[in-house]
Order: sequence, then C-alpha cells, then structure tokens
Amino acid sequence: MKWLLCILSIGFCSVVFCQETITLQDCLEKAEKNVFQTTSESAALNASRVEKEFHWWSLLPDLSVNTGFNTSFGRRLDPFTNTFATSTVNSQSFGLNSGMLLFNGFDYFHKRKKFAASVRRDELNLHAKQNELKIRIIETYVTLCKLSVQINLVNERIKTYEQIQSLQGLLIREGKINTVDTLKSWNSLLQEQTLESDLIHERKLNLLELNFQIGSPLLTEYTFDVSFISAITDRPQFAEKFMLENLETEIEIAESELKSDRSKTLPTLALNGLVGTGFSTNNKEYALAGTPTKRYGDQLNQNLYEGIGVYLSIPIFNRGEWLKTKKLNGIKQTELNQQRQLTELVLEKQKITQIQKLLDNKARQELVKQTAENLQMIYQKSLLLYKEGRITYTELETALMECQMKVMELESLKLDHERLKLLE
Repeated sequence: MKWLLCILSIGFCSVVFCQETITLQDCLEKAEKNVFQTTSESAALNASRVEKEFHWWSLLPDLSVNTGFNTSFGRRLDPFTNTFATSTVNSQSFGLNSGMLLFNGFDYFHKRKKFAASVRRDELNLHAKQNELKIRIIETYVTLCKLSVQINLVNERIKTYEQIQSLQGLLIREGKINTVDTLKSWNSLLQEQTLESDLIHERKLNLLELNFQIGSPLLTEYTFDVSFISAITDRPQFAEKFMLENLETEIEIAESELKSDRSKTLPTLALNGLVGTGFSTNNKEYALAGTPTKRYGDQLNQNLYEGIGVYLSIPIFNRGEWLKTKKLNGIKQTELNQQRQLTELVLEKQKITQIQKLLDNKARQELVKQTAENLQMIYQKSLLLYKEGRITYTELETALMECQMKVMELESLKLDHERLKLLE
C-alpha cells in the first residue's frame, strides 16, 4: 500500500510540476495537422480536383457493347413462301458502337475554366476555415494567458494577506489595532482563495477547448508563454479577404457557366461508328429439303454489318431557354459584383478599425501604467501608515485592491495589443 501511494504521489508531482510549456506557434502547428476540423472543406476540395482531373476524358470517344435476345410467336406471314406460319422464331443480335463529339461550341474549354475556378474556390474555403480556426485558437490562448496572470496576481494577494495577518499580530500586541482587523483580513484571504478556485476552473475549461482545437488529448496540461504571442510565422488574416477572393472566383465561375450555356446554341458535330451481327431461326436454307435453319456461325458471318456516320445538329428553337439563362446569369453576376464592392468597403473599415484599436490600446496602456505606479506607491505608503495605526484596515485593503486591479488591467491591455498585432 505504501508503494502504491508513493507511485501515485510521483505521478501526481510529474503532472503538476513537469507540465509542458506550449507557445502559440506550437498550437497553430498542431491545429494545422488536426484534419478533423476541416473535414468538409477538404472533401469538397478533393472532389473539385477529381472533377477537373477527369474532365479531359470527355474528349475521348465512348464505346458500348449491345446484345439482345428476342422471341416471336403467333401467326405471321412468311415472305418467302407467302404462307402463314405459326412457329416460334428466336433471334440474337450483337453490336459494338462508338461515338465522338467533334465540335460542341467550345463547351469543353468553358467547363475546363469553370472546374479550375471551382478548385480555387474550394482552396479558398479551406484556407478561410483554417484562418477561422487560427483566430479562435489565438483568442483561446490569449484568454488562457490572462487567466494565468490573474491566478498569479491572486497568489500574490494571498501572500500579501498572509503577511498582513502576521503584521496584525504584532500590531495587536502593541495595542495599535483590535482583533476585528484580523477577522477582516482572514475574510479577504478566504475570498481570494475562492476567486483562485474559480479562475482555475475557468482555466481548465479554456484549456479543454484549446486541446480540442489543436487535436491534443483533452486532459493534457500546458503552461503558456506570454512573450511569444506575436512571434508566430503564419499570421491570420481578416475573414473579408477570403470572402473577397471567393466572390471574384464566383464571378469567374458565373462567366464560364454563361459561355458554356451559350455554346449549346451553336451547331454540334459528332462522329459515330458501329459494327454488329445477328442470328435468327427464321433464316432458312430454302435450297435444301425441309428448309432447315442456317447454321449459327454462317449467319454471324453473313449478317456482319459496319457503319460510320457524321451527324450535324443545328439548334433552331429552344423555347427561350437561352434568353432566360442569360438574364438569370446577369442577375447573379450583378449580385456578386455588389457583394464584392460591399466586402471591399467592409475590409477597408476593418483595417482602419484595427489601426485605431492599436493606437487606443497603446495610449490607454500609458495611462494605466502611470496609474498603476501611483497606486503602488499609495499602497506602500498606506501600509506604513497602517503599521503606525493612522489608517484603518479597510483603507489599506482598498489601496491594495485598486493597485491590483490596475496591474491586471495593464497586463490585459498588453495581451490584447499582442493579439491585435497578429491580424494583417
């Protein structure tokens, strides 16, 4: 039993004290390998590539084999004897047919462009999804960094309250304060311990989300490096950039579809070839007594036929389908162009807003930094005054909390500034 407790203790210590430090770059690299987050986009891209790869096969001629078996029965007129017969006639046919489209209004080239644009569109969708995941991971990572800073500050306050309690013991013996202050400081200490527990719980939830996003085991524990947030190599972009490129690709696809539909109004030229033979029990040897059926092999040789033909098809009237398609395509392209213009404006607004946020953040950092330094000095002086019994514990605690809140606000602003710099 003692050995088991020792092993469990060693395992627990290894988990607590040997946690791996993970940087934001590590998270992004792990997320890129996590294929489960982009399953739909990857499947759509692979399907588009297959469509493009196999499209050139449409230039090849098709080839088909046909065969059939037929039975005729009932009264019929024999053309050779000009008499009625009621025998059953069996027949078989075999054929090989091939056809090739020589010209179809350049529809092949228009569809080729459409498939190429579809591949680019699906690649953009995949990159957009990966970019979205990057932004989510950055948000989660920064949140975890903030929680780590908050937990560290709470631990510092807990140590401060413990020091204050030690100080209060001396001041009580000197008669400068009463025991009520120790109860107040003890209550403050309990509140900080409760806050620490809540922050640890929130950190676990965010860490669980991060592990899910990057594909790590869900219960993996990490520590986080605040200093390397802005050191990532592959920075995320505004979502509107991908939307803009996607709309341009959709416009190209719409143009190719219109040209492809227009090619259907042009003449088509096709080449067709066939070869076949057949057998029938009605083919008789009338020169022989009893008119027996010709032999199977002789019929196949005698009935052999070949054919080749060129077919020209000229569309004349298609009940307004082309005009309807043209108008609908025009409406679609107008909508796409308007969406593109709107997305350009939104992207420009996002860039200006981002620059303004960075400037505001930097200016606020300077103000909060000065305020935090002043509040730190106020707390230090308040602590000296409290030792002399010239201020109450409530005043001392207020000075401490105001200082700590400003320090946390400053650290949060720094992390937000690093996060804002990542977006291009």
